Amino acid sequence: MLAPWRRFLRGDNMMTTGPGVSRSTGSDFRRWTRILYIALPLLAVLNYLIIFQWTFFESLSTKIFPSDSFHPPPFQPSPHGLESQDNEGPDYWTWDTPTRFKALEKGEGEVDWCESFPAYLFHKIQVVLKVGAADDPKRTESQLASVIRCIPNVLIMSDNNHTYGENHEAIDILASLPAETYMKEEDYAVYKSQKNTSLEDLKQGHDGWKIDKYKFLAEVEYAVDNVPDAEWFVFFESDTYIVWDNVFRLLENYDHTLPYYFGSPSPGRRIPDSEDKIWFAYGGCGFILSNAAAHRFVDRKRNAVGVKGPRVTDEYKEDIQNDCCGDSMLGWALHDKGGVDISGLWPMFNPHSLSGVPFGKLYWCEPVISLHKTAPEQMKKLWEWEMQRDRSKRPLLYADLLHYHGLGSFTRHLDWDAADWDGFQEPDSHPAHTDLLACEQACKENEQCYQWTWHGHRCYMARSIRMGHPKDADGEHEASVDRLYTSGWDTEKIQRWIEEHPCEEGPHWVKPSIKRKF
Repeated sequence: MLAPWRRFLRGDNMMTTGPGVSRSTGSDFRRWTRILYIALPLLAVLNYLIIFQWTFFESLSTKIFPSDSFHPPPFQPSPHGLESQDNEGPDYWTWDTPTRFKALEKGEGEVDWCESFPAYLFHKIQVVLKVGAADDPKRTESQLASVIRCIPNVLIMSDNNHTYGENHEAIDILASLPAETYMKEEDYAVYKSQKNTSLEDLKQGHDGWKIDKYKFLAEVEYAVDNVPDAEWFVFFESDTYIVWDNVFRLLENYDHTLPYYFGSPSPGRRIPDSEDKIWFAYGGCGFILSNAAAHRFVDRKRNAVGVKGPRVTDEYKEDIQNDCCGDSMLGWALHDKGGVDISGLWPMFNPHSLSGVPFGKLYWCEPVISLHKTAPEQMKKLWEWEMQRDRSKRPLLYADLLHYHGLGSFTRHLDWDAADWDGFQEPDSHPAHTDLLACEQACKENEQCYQWTWHGHRCYMARSIRMGHPKDADGEHEASVDRLYTSGWDTEKIQRWIEEHPCEEGPHWVKPSIKRKF
């Protein structure tokens, strides 16, 4: 079987090629010529693949070796278990946590609130803000004026390279995937369309939300690769409000060398061959990864023969394409690759907006970490109010947000719906449905009712204390007053609730749990 190969190396003609040239020398010349003819095209093809198709080589290792050979062993047990740390006593700690903000004396002229901000803490905390090129410019302005205003090292991840305000640059985190082969064809069309459209022409209604899911794994990978020594990684979105004072207080009570994944738990993928689901942190509330969790997720472990595993974004490429949501995919990948499961801290991580918080037993003595879908104008006002409050007394609790709203002074509001959450109605025959005044009186007489809305000749009541939201008149009702949404609050009952729940024992720093959920 070796005869053809020997003939190729030796050559067929063993005669000399000229005076002074031996037969062996001519043979060597022809042999190396033939080798070069074959080797050069192969090298050219290999060079092309290395330069333009490197992801092929990275994914090749997973085809040769099982993917789980590159995964760290599961972390058991979880830092506090998936539920509370203990089975006895309340489901929270009452830590006495000091603020790291400096008190500023108010003088004449404008106050620079960033002077009180503990920016030095960000040498161990990496902040990652996820935005989109098509975001509403008002969101950008509100973030720059509030949440990230005083942060020196924020990373801004987007779906296009663009300026973010005057002093920040947003990174196209999708470009490194690479986007054309990473996304579904219809998703890449959206990405490419944004690339070819000026930022001025992009509107909030653009389909940028369709490619948002691809950013989650990529932003974690980028942050950890570029800032590997950060103790904590804090991720949030352009409509997320973060209470930094409470973030600092929270993290000082946890060990970053343990794999923590904090957020508001939501049910995600079902575990194969099991009825159990993997819970993920809802992205709109923000989420936090400890250094240990982030590296277990991103680091590329080598298997027994020294082959390095694939990038986490490559490993879950097909999963991302077929999943609806990036935050769900992140929760699954953290569990599957890193053996890290969520430590749920709801309601401190809060899916509600500022005006949508249903104050009551679930939202009262708990510190506020985040608020979702907060309107830009509310975000700025809240930040200014928060920067002026006395943090030395206690962290910002939900009870304090009620004072911010000033709901105790509300009596009636036109074009407003205050009963679309935790609502109920009296039977059809009840006098509450007689007219607006009867609705108001019925709420006062019902111990469960804290506020009401009159619309369409119906009385709607609510068990929670809530700001509510604007609502334009609608419906085909005969009387114009029935087309309106008119709301009111039982201020006496609200004041009584406040007095009966002073949070005297201290803030309720809830223990990690997935049973306590939104």
